[in-house]
Amino acid sequence: MTQLTDTHNNADDGLQTLFKNLPGMAYRCLNLPHWPMSFVSEGCETLCGYQSQELESQSILWGDFTHRHDVAEVDRQVRAAADLGQPFEVEYRIVPRTGPHKWVWERGRVVDRLKDGTAVIEGFITDITSLRHAERLVGEQREQLAHVERLNTLGEMTAAIAHELNQPLTAIAMYSTSAKLLAQQGQTDQLIVVMDKLAQQSYRAGAVIERMQTMSYQSSHQQDHVNPTDLLREIKDLAEIEAQIRHFTIDLQLPQYLPLISCDAIQIQQVILNLLRNGMQAMQTSACAEGSAIILSAQVREDQLWIKVTDQGTGIEEAMADKLFLAFASNKHTDKAAGMGLGLTIGKAIIEAHGGRLNYRNLSPQGAEFSFNLGIAGQGST
Repeated sequence: MTQLTDTHNNADDGLQTLFKNLPGMAYRCLNLPHWPMSFVSEGCETLCGYQSQELESQSILWGDFTHRHDVAEVDRQVRAAADLGQPFEVEYRIVPRTGPHKWVWERGRVVDRLKDGTAVIEGFITDITSLRHAERLVGEQREQLAHVERLNTLGEMTAAIAHELNQPLTAIAMYSTSAKLLAQQGQTDQLIVVMDKLAQQSYRAGAVIERMQTMSYQSSHQQDHVNPTDLLREIKDLAEIEAQIRHFTIDLQLPQYLPLISCDAIQIQQVILNLLRNGMQAMQTSACAEGSAIILSAQVREDQLWIKVTDQGTGIEEAMADKLFLAFASNKHTDKAAGMGLGLTIGKAIIEAHGGRLNYRNLSPQGAEFSFNLGIAGQGST
């Protein structure tokens, strides 16, 4: 009996040592409003500023200082997991007794139930504030790089943009001269026709400028519900400026219906524009015939929207496969150092930040296909 007691005491001492060394707080609570605690480890005071006795006596509850904007969602996730008998992981904010709010990560699960069915939960909570701050800084730096790369891309397209704008501006000048002559001659009917054509050319030039302005905006990290059909048509119109200069076409292949997606539209368009330009450069390098098409398509598969860019170039060399998404690597897909060498690197980071992945594969007998997936936000007719 003495040996059993000694073993039990040693186990308790071992647990206490473990709790002291953990960078956070172990706990046991009831799955009731604001989670009344029956046990918390010594890390409690460092984590939230309250002593373990205050929580264990339930003079203050954990939910009392869980951030008011987070408490309902935490409660929903914990209850859902408890009802299924599954472990849960949640990230949320707490408001400590002193100092600014903290982000915490919590993992727990139901270990028992009282006679009335109330779940008993045991788990662990730790401070992830510094990790959240680091993620925010990385996100800001990624966005700054993406913005610089967008401006660099637009700079490379200057010749194509100038060509596209020159046509409507030349037409505007010509129609303006004709309109002046017709007005002087009193030919009202023909004047109205010419003025209508002048207006159409003005709208055409304005649309080009508007697309360029949109791409040059600094994104705000804001993910909205976006109509993918509209998004793809807009970027096709912008990329078509360069396609015409290279004597290629862009074939947009979309189903009749696509659901809404949740994304930062400017960043996603940036990724697609980069893939289209890379594909056109690869096709030019492989001497594709004039009028050859690069395909931009989308389809829904396994509750994800997949967007694909398919070219008729030479494909990806085996030696380049492992370096394709590395910053500043020469882009063998296009046989040139593309811009700053950041296009695919930033594109991969953008897609991963959206919870997707950017893939590629070589096609037979030639060409390459780049594809990525985005989460569906809801259902809506497009």
